Amino acid sequence: MSTPLPDDDSRRPADPSPEDTTTRPADDAAPGPDQKPLLGGGRFGLFSEALLVGLGVSVLSLPIITAVPALAAGVSHVRRHLDGRPDTVAALWEDFTAACRGVWLVSIGMPVLLLVLLFNLQLIGVGGMPGGTGVRVATVFLVAVLLVITLRAAAGWSPGARWGAIVQTAAKRTGDDLTGTVLLVVALGLCAVMVWMLAPLAVIVPGLLSLAVVAVEHRASVRQG
Repeated sequence: MSTPLPDDDSRRPADPSPEDTTTRPADDAAPGPDQKPLLGGGRFGLFSEALLVGLGVSVLSLPIITAVPALAAGVSHVRRHLDGRPDTVAALWEDFTAACRGVWLVSIGMPVLLLVLLFNLQLIGVGGMPGGTGVRVATVFLVAVLLVITLRAAAGWSPGARWGAIVQTAAKRTGDDLTGTVLLVVALGLCAVMVWMLAPLAVIVPGLLSLAVVAVEHRASVRQG
């Protein structure tokens, strides 16, 4: 009498139970950049950081002559946020105090030069001088160049750097990177339109410009390799 063969299923290994598996579910994976909390990361986190930087830079710029170091601190703060370094209000203040060292000739000279150019524009509009259109265009061009150099100088600042050398480098980069210069002029124009439409938006303009110049400088560094 033949012995019965065991059923084929008896020779198969038992299926592992869900409790025995050691792999983590896909849902438990580390969250990507866009899955972070809205106010701490992701796209909206960067936008909110730009708004906070704009408010902080606006407050620090109230004495007018502190506008340049305040903008430099704002740009540094945006970079801190993008690099994942501490981006607290205390860090913004520390960058501001560091940027104030040796900046006074630049921080006084640039606002004075800007006021002279704006006053020249006002005189042209009131006096109706011959050739006023050409002078007005040239003056607007000089204002745009001065503002772009200021933005690039703020982006080029680092603790311990000499402001004279920073401004010279910024002026050179303004001429060498014409595409980046045009992008910054467009950013300045958009911010001017925002303020013209709603004046209180002026308090967030420094943060938006800080974000714009960080993006332009990063683009230039990537293209240069």
